[in-house]
Amino acid sequence: MPALVLVATLLISGMVLGVQKVQLAYAAGTLARSLARGDDTARIAKRLGVEFAPSFDSEYACAIASAQTWLLKLEQKSCALKLGL
Repeated sequence: MPALVLVATLLISGMVLGVQKVQLAYAAGTLARSLARGDDTARIAKRLGVEFAPSFDSEYACAIASAQTWLLKLEQKSCALKLGL
């Protein structure tokens, strides 16, 4: 019985981390597009509940979104083409 509880806990924890990773990827994409448009990214990052670090390449505006989970810190990077910046 204890082994079954351990396996169930690990499966549920893995699913929760997977969902959080997908949400973080969505947040990074949203922040990258907002950064490329010149929007207020600090307000958007706060609303999405993530920390945000911008970076710029020659043609792209990139956003690195991170969030601390109960187990580890997740990070996701997404880039968007600059629109006339």
